Amino acid sequence: MLKKIQIVTFTGPSGAGKTTIVGELLKNHSECKMILSLTSRGPRNSDLSGEYRCKVTNEEFLRREREGEFMWLVSFHGNIYGTLLTDINAALNSNRVSLMQITPDSVKSLRAYAPGKILSIFILLPDEEELRRRLEKRGELPKEIDRRIADCREWEKEARESRIPYKFIRNDGTVTEAIDKVGRIGLKLLFGRL
Repeated sequence: MLKKIQIVTFTGPSGAGKTTIVGELLKNHSECKMILSLTSRGPRNSDLSGEYRCKVTNEEFLRREREGEFMWLVSFHGNIYGTLLTDINAALNSNRVSLMQITPDSVKSLRAYAPGKILSIFILLPDEEELRRRLEKRGELPKEIDRRIADCREWEKEARESRIPYKFIRNDGTVTEAIDKVGRIGLKLLFGRL
């Protein structure tokens, strides 16, 4: 089954380490690439190469939506995000493995569109004590930390109860350890030696 996989999705709550893990995979495996998504927001330092085309106008989103060009279109924290069907189809027909960081709803849509060609990974946060330590180190206030931890618990609960056959990885150590966990779920078949 894994030899048919064309797209690997990474999902998880904010702060789980998805971008770091995907960035390392891209850096170490030239056979991987990102699937481009469009967004209305400006670029961020954390964006990965090839992940977003930023500052897309509302008019362009509306025009492309009317023309049925999107696989999905979502609004999140006041910004619009969308992935074009042409980019999904190009990834499905490529000789390379494509990576995406997407929401659970988008994972469902993608898996329904391309059954058997998607591997979905859910990145879990570390235990509460470690998460609290990391958030305190970032300078977040106790009330924000409590809210973030509650949100993360909800994300994990929803993921485990969903019908999405996620491969779960707990990001509770170093980046190297997280990449090793990704490799253990079978990505060696996709990327060669991790």
